[in-house]
Amino acid sequence: MYSSKILKSSATKPMIQIQTLGADWVPLSQDWTNRWCTLPEAYDQDFSKRIHDFETRESDVFVVTFMKCGTTWMQELAWLLLNNLDFERAKSNFLLRRSPHIEHSAIDNKVTVDNISMCDQLKDDRRLIKTHLPAQLLPKQIWLNKRKIIYVARNPKDVLVSSYHFLTGIGLWQGSLDEFTNQFIEDRIIFTSYWSHVMDFYRMRHEPNVFFITYEEMKKDLKSIVSKLSKFLECKELNENEMEKLLEHLSFANMKDNETCNPTELIKKVFNVKTDFQFMRKGVIGTHKDELTPDQIKTVDTWSSNYLKEYGLIENNIFSHF
Repeated sequence: MYSSKILKSSATKPMIQIQTLGADWVPLSQDWTNRWCTLPEAYDQDFSKRIHDFETRESDVFVVTFMKCGTTWMQELAWLLLNNLDFERAKSNFLLRRSPHIEHSAIDNKVTVDNISMCDQLKDDRRLIKTHLPAQLLPKQIWLNKRKIIYVARNPKDVLVSSYHFLTGIGLWQGSLDEFTNQFIEDRIIFTSYWSHVMDFYRMRHEPNVFFITYEEMKKDLKSIVSKLSKFLECKELNENEMEKLLEHLSFANMKDNETCNPTELIKKVFNVKTDFQFMRKGVIGTHKDELTPDQIKTVDTWSSNYLKEYGLIENNIFSHF
């Protein structure tokens, strides 16, 4: 079903690259043996099989993203829509329990909870499950049974910088930003390859069970995205008062202050993190401009351009102008 190979990187734990030997159930015609995903060594054959065989339900919704693409923001939005804007329950229960990260047990060896079992045992009428896995590694039943997928993409340079700060902050990466940039485009950072991850879902954006959106679109017009997502999820249409309350709850300032959504303090208790670590940093578009050098920006832009050229696309086709 899967094969893997050991990977050399500057991560602080052993990493491997996983290749699926076939994924005919995914609605894309391509050679899946060319799709590799970088993951910790703990993501072994047994764990892969548990994810592959995960039993889905008709009402399930999966939030799928590459890391640091606005995942938490979208999870909180989707969970509230699915649960009739139950703000009280949201504020009294950690998001990581309301919407578990299915593969997290293999990503972080300090996690003692079996996240696959946690997902399986969710009591909600409509389970909301988070994952950073690419299309070919998702549970097979998602594709066979057309379970709803919300996919959030974010421009690669902001993802790169945000991922660098996150992985460095929690001690899972040791190295310079320049080294991180090179290993990011060489697919040696966890969850890469970035572009194949994004492009597979971009190509499936017209599938009826896929809601493809970008972080940039959410930042520019969240109200419109809420309305579209509510329709996709077959939830009730919000009145103006409900919409205003939801948008206020989802503002970056409020999300950052909300300890049930922002796990900064929880992470500090579990990891040996930097004292200035912040899970939610700035929440704006274009932060890479303050941190990447002109040469690094050129390197990433050239890499992106060369990849997208195969599909007759440029970056602005996906992310518009940001």
